[in-house]
Amino acid sequence: MKPRHPMLLWALLASVICCACGGAGAPSSGTTSGNGGSGGSGGSGSGGGSSATQGTWIWMAGPNVPNQKGIYGTLGVASAANVPGARSNSISWADASGNFWLFGGSGFDSAGTQGMLNDLWKYGAGQWTWMGGSNICCQAGVYGTLGIASSSNIPGARDEAVGWTDPSGNFWLFGGYGYDSTGSDYMLNDLWEYSAGEWTWMGGSNLCCKPGVYGTQGNAAPGNLPGPRWSAASWTDVQGNFWLYGGLGFGGGITSWGPMDDLWIYSHGEWTWVGGGGVPFTGVASYGTLGTVSPSNYPGDRASMASWTDTSGNLWLFGGRVIWYGPDINDLWKYSGGQWTWMGGSNICCQAGVYGTPGVFAANNIPGARDSGVTWTDPSGNFWLFGGEGYDSTGIINYQNYSLNDLWEYSNGQWTWMNGSNVCCHPGNYGQLGVAASTNVPGERIGGVGWTDKSSNLWLFGGSYYVLTPLPGYTVYFNDLWEYVP
Repeated sequence: MKPRHPMLLWALLASVICCACGGAGAPSSGTTSGNGGSGGSGGSGSGGGSSATQGTWIWMAGPNVPNQKGIYGTLGVASAANVPGARSNSISWADASGNFWLFGGSGFDSAGTQGMLNDLWKYGAGQWTWMGGSNICCQAGVYGTLGIASSSNIPGARDEAVGWTDPSGNFWLFGGYGYDSTGSDYMLNDLWEYSAGEWTWMGGSNLCCKPGVYGTQGNAAPGNLPGPRWSAASWTDVQGNFWLYGGLGFGGGITSWGPMDDLWIYSHGEWTWVGGGGVPFTGVASYGTLGTVSPSNYPGDRASMASWTDTSGNLWLFGGRVIWYGPDINDLWKYSGGQWTWMGGSNICCQAGVYGTPGVFAANNIPGARDSGVTWTDPSGNFWLFGGEGYDSTGIINYQNYSLNDLWEYSNGQWTWMNGSNVCCHPGNYGQLGVAASTNVPGERIGGVGWTDKSSNLWLFGGSYYVLTPLPGYTVYFNDLWEYVP
């Protein structure tokens, strides 16, 4: 069974073993929760944003109360009543037509049962469509024949997988924590492609827990394969190659699992081990000099970090969890020309955020150490980060809750706090469905998913947060849909 709620364990231990945390920002005013009940669709996206809506959130669809079951409707038929169940740690992508896609995660099925999911959804023209997979949780994968597409193929239910979109618009899925072909649930290293409405099992094992095959560093080979893992980082470079970094899992053996630091590239149907090691807990970060590239620099073991690709094709990495049960970090890295550069943030864990003035870029601004935030890249190559679990402006972990709802933009080497609170644990303020307002804001959460539409607006769906009541580590899940107009 998957180990859950790592930051809860860290919070409970923090008073004994936490790193020193520093810095504080002035808390912003609190937000209020929305009225109970469910919302229908608020439209398909606002196209570009006017002066009345720029810099604001809009609650677009889904309930404003948590832990709601999915309403699936008829397979393949859009409906204003349809909505995926509340969930977190799904996989998302946008197609060439601007539709948003969602696969799996951990949350609620059509019966209101909580578990891992393998349902496939599309959002377009203001409505959700159930496109494939099961409306019941905890399903085994149907792998079919390696390399052969079939309408009956479907990845097993899972969460915290990684995904890519190739230059042809096809979606690729790797690993995660979930169900294999036998219905056993554990870490996976299967590779899938979704194209023209069908899934194809493209590589890796159809059984959980198979060790990685690293081969010779820097050399592609048909037999190479990353080990099973979840909470990794991924990128697509300008050539359309897929990259994979770290996560929690097994390396070249299955005697122990933990945070990893291995770097892989998938190109022309083969994996290449590029850097790092194949043994959990052995990748110690080497920072070098801030802003200076070096072949000896390396981010080290981590999971649940943020990642993006800029317009020049450089790969970026921010923060994450450096040990499974904590703590978090807020360092910023760039990978270019085969070498890493430490670009910002601290090389020490557990740092508070430095928020500065909302909307104003500053060299010393930096989000607090965190993991599991929602991320976007806009058409200008700027990076956006929302929420996650970690450290706010006070640098204090709240023992009952530690989730954030701050929104940040990274552009031209500086961070800007754009929206949300600089202290943790804030509920959402939903306002009126489909109506922009400066007071609207999504509540604290981790593990949501994001899309960028053709008008450069940011979209947010779902996520979760942990509380101590009614039980320690109790998870509250969302299935609300939001739009932010930059």
